[in-house]
Amino acid sequence: MTLDPAVLRTIGNPWMLAAVAAVGLVMAPVLVGFAPLSGDPELMYQPIKSELGRALAAGRLPFWSDRFGLGVPLVAESHVAAFYPPNWVLYRLWPVGTAYRLALWLHMVTLAAASYAYARVLGIGRPGSAVTALSFTLCGFQAIHDVHEPFVCQLPYLPLCLLLADRYATTGHGSWLAGLALAWGTQITLGHFQIQMWTAGLVLLAGGWRAIAGAGAGAGGSRTRPWWRIIGLAAGLGWGAAVAWVQLRLTWELTGVAGFIRPAQYLAIYSFPLAHWAQFGLPEVFLGRPLGAGDAYWGQLGTTPGEACAYVGVVPVILAAVGFVAGPRDRALSPWRLIGPLCLALATMPGWWPDGYFALMQLPGLGWFRAPARYTLLTSFALALLAGRGLDHALVPRRFWTGLGLAIVLGAAAWGWSITWARGADFRAGLGADTLPTRFAAAGLAWGLGLAAIAGWRRGWVGAWAPLLLTAIELGPLLFLGPIWWDWSIRLPDASPVLRRLAAEPGVGLVGGWLNNLPVYAGRATAYPTLGIVPPPPNYLLEPAVVHSLNQTSAVEKRWQRRFGVTHGVWGRDDDLRGVELLAEIADPALDRVVASVPALPGRGPWKLVRNRDVFPPAWIAYRVREAADWPRLYTRLSRADLPDDAWMLSEDHPPSLPEPTARSARVQGWDGRTATVEHDGSCILVLRRTHYPGWVSSLDGGPEQPVLKVNAGLQGVLIPGAGTSRIEVNYHPTGLRQAATVSLGALGAAVVVVVSGRWPVVRKRT
Repeated sequence: MTLDPAVLRTIGNPWMLAAVAAVGLVMAPVLVGFAPLSGDPELMYQPIKSELGRALAAGRLPFWSDRFGLGVPLVAESHVAAFYPPNWVLYRLWPVGTAYRLALWLHMVTLAAASYAYARVLGIGRPGSAVTALSFTLCGFQAIHDVHEPFVCQLPYLPLCLLLADRYATTGHGSWLAGLALAWGTQITLGHFQIQMWTAGLVLLAGGWRAIAGAGAGAGGSRTRPWWRIIGLAAGLGWGAAVAWVQLRLTWELTGVAGFIRPAQYLAIYSFPLAHWAQFGLPEVFLGRPLGAGDAYWGQLGTTPGEACAYVGVVPVILAAVGFVAGPRDRALSPWRLIGPLCLALATMPGWWPDGYFALMQLPGLGWFRAPARYTLLTSFALALLAGRGLDHALVPRRFWTGLGLAIVLGAAAWGWSITWARGADFRAGLGADTLPTRFAAAGLAWGLGLAAIAGWRRGWVGAWAPLLLTAIELGPLLFLGPIWWDWSIRLPDASPVLRRLAAEPGVGLVGGWLNNLPVYAGRATAYPTLGIVPPPPNYLLEPAVVHSLNQTSAVEKRWQRRFGVTHGVWGRDDDLRGVELLAEIADPALDRVVASVPALPGRGPWKLVRNRDVFPPAWIAYRVREAADWPRLYTRLSRADLPDDAWMLSEDHPPSLPEPTARSARVQGWDGRTATVEHDGSCILVLRRTHYPGWVSSLDGGPEQPVLKVNAGLQGVLIPGAGTSRIEVNYHPTGLRQAATVSLGALGAAVVVVVSGRWPVVRKRT
């Protein structure tokens, strides 16, 4: 493969370097430990990544982990991103906190570079492309979603995929299509899949538009029908899905087994308030505080300050108005003039037409993800691209000054609305009445300097660096002053006395309490994990162990927790400890800081480490097989009594008969999580505290493997016939892994061959 000079000029252009350097400088604090602390990084993503790091250090992938409840197929939980190649380096070489922050910095810098390159491909000039890169990379969506690792890592692939789709749509060269397959397939391996679906839709929409608008000569001068290139784009996306099929196959199975379905009402919450439309013009005024102050205001709007945040900066908004009226020369930008307002309508629709939004969610792909406010990402990208177009001296004066006038009119409307809306008591409580004068003053300064810089640039009094510099000066601080709490990162588990004590405690099974996934840092298992996809059954029966305080836990819930091995708990100072053994009461400033970033967590220090009584061991023997006709009867029976000697099964699971003679005495001599040694005087059932899941098999004394039984509401069971001392080994072989890996490797190899063997077509130099 050869890179043509035009591409090299784009990569090394000073304007691109300036945008990338500005983003790198703004994000530099994360490299020295200053990072977003808002719950998800510490309580969800980093514990998951710590388990990935342990597996990579052992030279494997975490196909299964017993540290999340009763066990989960961790690779199938897409948030671990186990098939994303950069993670193999980051989480293998660095501690999880360092790797997490380094990934954040690298992907934000890469997003700036990819956005610049896509803007150039659309014909936007170099200074304008720098404004596009800077305003999109540091926009409000990034400011609130820096705490969501999948989003941060996925975003660079959005403009990259659009660039590759554009090049294929206009040239027809297969190497661009293969590049699209590689880029989209890589993006899919990062999990969550919301931004990936939007990327695919934009590829078809923007790429298809370019194919139609640029219909003409194809490769080698032949005439090419645009519809064939649109079909080619769809095929490229299918190719990309094949590249990531190993991830998609495992995740699809997990969602099916777990019954992961979100109701329409749940998907419609967290919309962007229509009343906050002026935030694009006055971002400083509408930046919300974290929950805990003014909850009533955000609650009545059906959202949170962590979702309702959308802006690209004052200077880019002014330039976007200019770019919007730039003229017919911008055929490549035409789709974005529609995408911007359309996505803003989707983001706000639950607030003004909920029935219409529910109807839209019935369409394939639209009803899979929650938080409509996230559509503002695409509105922000459209504004950033139009802003880049607006910073172009080639615009005829009439269109430029018309656009600037339009910006002033829209700005005046935003100011009028904001002043009126800010008089409301709810607004003043929700965003802080004491800071509103300062917020309005900052917005006024941004507008005054922005208009002066843009008019001065147009008159030739200052260079294009002035609008770019003002954009960086405004967006940089806003990143750290928004709803997300930034602070010095906490090195866990070393900085936490509670987690250190938990790591040293003997006989720890599952850990309940207010810690969410934090026990995983200490190499322990959380009773009920916080994951992107709910864990497979019967894990849901353990949810009360982490959402109910001890005095709120019913007798039935306690029985299930004993059966499933919740041996320990970490509770707050106000929790009632009756019925458990208090091991230690520990002051833990590090844990206090983590929990303080999540107001919904009720626990507060000093923290109480407790041991629960009469908990089942991780492996035990049942002497009888019992049958229940259906789940309600089985649940009722096991909720009333512990019944350790019985292995209960549903009729649909075909309970086996124990061969005679049945055991009267048996004991588990050893169990290490994979191998058990059982001494028994007759046939019996070995019950394992691990969720039953497709792919788990057992072998007896080195014999052939057989699927494990499903016993006691969803645990694993192994039938042991005869008498003596038996060695039972259980293993997990992900179903369909070999076939899925074959598909992925084949698609990956084909894409690499096409890219390497093909010559990237020349990108015309654009000004």
